[in-house]
Amino acid sequence: MPVASAQPNACKRQGASALPSRTPPQSCEIPADFSKVDSILRHLQQTESHDWIGEITHCCAQVGYLLLQNYNISRFNFYNYNFHLIVLTALFFAQRIWVSMWRVTQFSDAHGLRFACHIVLFMVLLDSLYCGMQLVLKDAFAGSLYLATPLLSSVLFHLVYLKSNTNVFTAELFSMLSRCVYHSLETAYCIGVLPLKFLQYEYIYFDATRCMILTGFVTVHSFLSLFCLELHCLGSEVLQQTRMLGEWRCIPDLTRLKTISPKPAEWTHHNCPYPRGALVRSKGQYYEAMAALNTCAPTSPSQCIHPIAFVLGDSQRTKALVLLCLFILTAALVPLILCSNQWSMYAVMLIPNCGHFLYVKYRRSHAFFNPAHMNLRQLQWDLNVDSPQYKINGAGHPRSGLLGGGWSSFGEDGAEEDGDNNHREDVMADGHGLNHGGDGFPQAGAGFPYLRYPNPLFLSAVSASTMFFFGPSGSVRPPSDHASSAPSQHERGS
Repeated sequence: MPVASAQPNACKRQGASALPSRTPPQSCEIPADFSKVDSILRHLQQTESHDWIGEITHCCAQVGYLLLQNYNISRFNFYNYNFHLIVLTALFFAQRIWVSMWRVTQFSDAHGLRFACHIVLFMVLLDSLYCGMQLVLKDAFAGSLYLATPLLSSVLFHLVYLKSNTNVFTAELFSMLSRCVYHSLETAYCIGVLPLKFLQYEYIYFDATRCMILTGFVTVHSFLSLFCLELHCLGSEVLQQTRMLGEWRCIPDLTRLKTISPKPAEWTHHNCPYPRGALVRSKGQYYEAMAALNTCAPTSPSQCIHPIAFVLGDSQRTKALVLLCLFILTAALVPLILCSNQWSMYAVMLIPNCGHFLYVKYRRSHAFFNPAHMNLRQLQWDLNVDSPQYKINGAGHPRSGLLGGGWSSFGEDGAEEDGDNNHREDVMADGHGLNHGGDGFPQAGAGFPYLRYPNPLFLSAVSASTMFFFGPSGSVRPPSDHASSAPSQHERGS
């Protein structure tokens, strides 16, 4: 009996000491599909990170325009420059960077990085308070009103206006456009109004026309710059919400509605998206859904919905329109350079505009213009070579699930699998196993046979979900099209 009572204790001690090396039961094992999806998402997170280069260049361009406005007013008489206002406005222009650093302090696990961000934010707050107090002490009442206007407007815009967008199917899209318009007007106020208000001396001659031209140019360029930054932050979500806006047709003749039972219900965003032919009531009128999916309100003006759908409905069209607008801005500066006696100022304005044009034109990792541009050969190597062998119900199923079975299955016998392994090594050696289309998405090619039968999970993670579900032409290619674009396994083996 004493031996019998001591044996369970020994077993408990042995189990506690061997706990880290003990394998979990079969019911707790993580499926291979989840592991591969997690690998894909980690790869995407590294590929489409925050656009720090775009944020910094956008801030530097705004500060440059601010210095140009001060040059317009005071020329090279630096004693007329209000450096307290310049520093305060420059810190205000970098608000997107400060918000990103604040998020790092909230979510990052690196203690050193969090400490550095806290120090930087504290210094920004301290400098802002000092410069603001210096400006207020010089002109107490009027100065306070001019400085408080952008702060109060930002609070009302972000905490009241943006929170009023309750339709989850259109909130990101309309909030993005609203932020671009608001912050561009905010930049125009900080460059076109504040420098003219906080002058060091009362009697200073300056050309108001040049100040207005610079302010208008800055407003348009700031909108385009913010537009590109916001599109990168949201990525394919903008494309998806734009293509789901839909269209509604007002029904003036109510005679046919009398035979319908039950009567059309009131439109609400909780029932979105509405299919084609759905009848709803909104503000006393009846509407019929015309598109395949309809998420916008029936009372939304078509003069706003149609341009948004046209501009943002295709990523390549959006990129072309942005480049066209930047080209028009550059062309508008040419006659000013040739005809104005202050041609040097307009020539300096060409620098950020041309730099932005080249950045949009030749950047390959934009989340909206060129979504999910990633090294698929390295990703396929990580998924299929380094992935562990999982067991389901005691049977081994290597490379099953996300890439090896289901839609992506291209062979069941071991010979085909070995042939694929050998061919994959050839692909890794020559680096020509994947063809990319015009949109920057992977197309089925000779190097990756499993792309002939596309797995929706894999393609949605690699090529962005909207491009898989909608496609550039609005339809999904059937598996037969993918199969016809790649040679068969036996043809490659021969």
